Amino acid sequence: MGMKKVKTAFSLIALLALGCSQTVFAEERYPAGYHVYDVQEDEASDTWYGIARGNYLQAGIAKLKEGKTGYAICSGTTFAHKDCDQLYVRIYLDQSDNGTSGWWTVDYWTGRAYNESVATTDSGSYKITRDKYYSVKGVHSVFQGDIVETTTTCTDALYFD
Repeated sequence: MGMKKVKTAFSLIALLALGCSQTVFAEERYPAGYHVYDVQEDEASDTWYGIARGNYLQAGIAKLKEGKTGYAICSGTTFAHKDCDQLYVRIYLDQSDNGTSGWWTVDYWTGRAYNESVATTDSGSYKITRDKYYSVKGVHSVFQGDIVETTTTCTDALYFD
């Protein structure tokens, strides 16, 4: 291979590398923790508890409850160990015909809090299609300076007849 082809190849590689680079402004962390799943007859929840000391993110909860016939109540909460720049929680209501596959998101709700230690959101009484399975997923984040700590939660499926 000639020197001109080598220089062209290196120039192309450098251009591709430059075009693919991404500037990162925050350090994203996924703190260590554990989940506690609870399922009752008409309610399911997933609570994530952080176990590492010095982290900002303390816990996250996603909950699904059966309301009056044909309605679901979804909620989510993010907890920090202390007041932080921003707390974020988003919950997704997912639906399936059989409770094991074919899940799709029906709707979602978002909550934010600034200079606080708790952020919440909920769906209120949300009309659902009966004779389906539902689950709630949650995304929980704490922003402090240039650090972002994030975790997820997901309830077991509940059948709404």
